[in-house]
Amino acid sequence: MDFDAQYGVVIHQDFIPRYADDTYAKIFGYENAQEILALKSILELIDPESQDIAAHTYYALMSGIEKPQVRSYINRNRLGEVMNVLAIEHLVEWQGRPALQITIVNLTQSLLLQQSLQQSEYRYRALLNGSVQGVLIHRQFTPLFCNQALATMLGYPNTQSIMALPSMLDFVDPAYRARREEALNNLFNHKINPSIVEIKCLHHSGKPVWVKLMETIIDWNGKPAIQATMTDITEAYLLKEKFEQQIHVDYLTKALNRRGMIAAGKALLLDEALQPQHLYCLLMGLDELKQINHLFGHDIGDKTLIHFARQCQSKLADADLLGRWSGDEFIAIVQASSKKIVRNIAESIRHSIDDIDFIDPETGKNLSFSASVGISKWQENDTLDELILRADSALEQARSQITNQLVMV
Repeated sequence: MDFDAQYGVVIHQDFIPRYADDTYAKIFGYENAQEILALKSILELIDPESQDIAAHTYYALMSGIEKPQVRSYINRNRLGEVMNVLAIEHLVEWQGRPALQITIVNLTQSLLLQQSLQQSEYRYRALLNGSVQGVLIHRQFTPLFCNQALATMLGYPNTQSIMALPSMLDFVDPAYRARREEALNNLFNHKINPSIVEIKCLHHSGKPVWVKLMETIIDWNGKPAIQATMTDITEAYLLKEKFEQQIHVDYLTKALNRRGMIAAGKALLLDEALQPQHLYCLLMGLDELKQINHLFGHDIGDKTLIHFARQCQSKLADADLLGRWSGDEFIAIVQASSKKIVRNIAESIRHSIDDIDFIDPETGKNLSFSASVGISKWQENDTLDELILRADSALEQARSQITNQLVMV
């Protein structure tokens, strides 16, 4: 039997056909794929007694209640003749919306074909090559098979280029490799069930490619192997990242806003490399901002805030965090090995505004203003809120004395 003529591919949304190949059409007695696309619903191709089951299965797959798998159905061709088929399911995106890709295998001539599909590497390769998703089969990360969709997704000229790699980890971003190794061990030891994760891969050009990854254990040439199915989500991920940046950044100063600072601070505390005993919180308030806004207008006040944020950022290390906490207050989470170092940083920030040079448009005189600073040091079992609250108390103490003061607690 000619296997290549026995399977076809259709993609549908709510059973409305969006894509079909000619082989799929011919399995059901149609001349070409266009006749399939002209159908109002591909439920017409399923035996009436099986249509409710097919509809239930579709909505269970699209809602995540069930996972894609191989199922058997009774279908009917164009002449009404009963057909035994296998339906191999893949969740895909079609024009930005979720869809279901079905690879139909005609079992009418031989019900033993299902067993052959499981045992024959050639037949399995043919099915995977029909997927619009990237598929890689590996054993301990050594590639055994990949389809052209994966090679195209990662920018490789052909499947042989990926098969020549010593390890699939070569195209996984270094930050995600240890996690993939751990996940592989847990999967083989049955500590975790197959699930969809998002990881960062590397395009052949070096650009990042974000993918949704699903890994399952399969039999390959009589031995266990991993089938990794990947969907490119780079565009959606970058849009999400851009949106998250916008909602976490202060529109005026470009420092983090309050929401962004809390999120970044909590993420910092979860960093295993962090030494919390070296963590300090600086809360800094511009003393005369309200007066400047009242006397010279909010435009001058805004310029003051922007300049102060830049001065703060210039005194901090790349690993430190800076945010605008309220109207005239800024917050920094600083990593320093001693109180003396963090005090010097705070003093440097406090005195940096001496260099701010704004001219009163009415009098032509320089405007002068100052900043008060409260500092707290990380204490054992601190939460982020507790660390910030003590810095806030220290700032209140500084401002209750006279302006331009620094208090450390």
